[in-house]
Amino acid sequence: MVRDAFKKLSEDKKNTIIKSGITEFSKKSYSEASTDEITKNSGISKGILFHYFGSKKEFYCYCLQQALERLITEQLEHKENDFYEIIFSFMEEKFSVCRKFPEEMRFVNMAARETNSQVFEQRNEVLAKYMKKVKEKSAKVMAKAVATLNLKESNTKKITEAFILYTGAIINRYLEVYKEAPDQFFQQSEEIKAEIREYMDFLLYGVVKGEGE
Repeated sequence: MVRDAFKKLSEDKKNTIIKSGITEFSKKSYSEASTDEITKNSGISKGILFHYFGSKKEFYCYCLQQALERLITEQLEHKENDFYEIIFSFMEEKFSVCRKFPEEMRFVNMAARETNSQVFEQRNEVLAKYMKKVKEKSAKVMAKAVATLNLKESNTKKITEAFILYTGAIINRYLEVYKEAPDQFFQQSEEIKAEIREYMDFLLYGVVKGEGE
């Protein structure tokens, strides 16, 4: 839990401490991350750090929460009226934010693979809240994209869910491939979009020939 003493610091000082933590946690696992390195880079003592946060675990989870908040894209009003333009515009927004905050992105990648029992449960809680927000935003974007289509089927909820499953599976496959080098994931944005379009077209136009075709 963040203590009042930390909240009373200037924004610059708070940002320096959090940046130091995110930088260290973005490069090392929880057990390997050094509070000595964090405090040295932020200009405070280890005693002061624990005075502000109580423990390394609490500081880790607070830094993770801050990193995730920076990576959540604002829901912009999309003016596009094309199915793929709406989807890919939203994807580029998310990619752009990750490029803007590379250390935060690397920290989240490290945290997603963290197995240390000391932080495992609390880390899961923080990540679950973030994923809930991401899924809600993605669902709104996909619903808007689906609304541009001239559908045969009236069950737009199921269709929207199908598209979300498709895109999620493709993106997760790339994330798995580049889990050890997340920066490279964002260099493949055009390849990812091309593959999403290819698989989406299967759903949009079908793969079974009709009679007489």
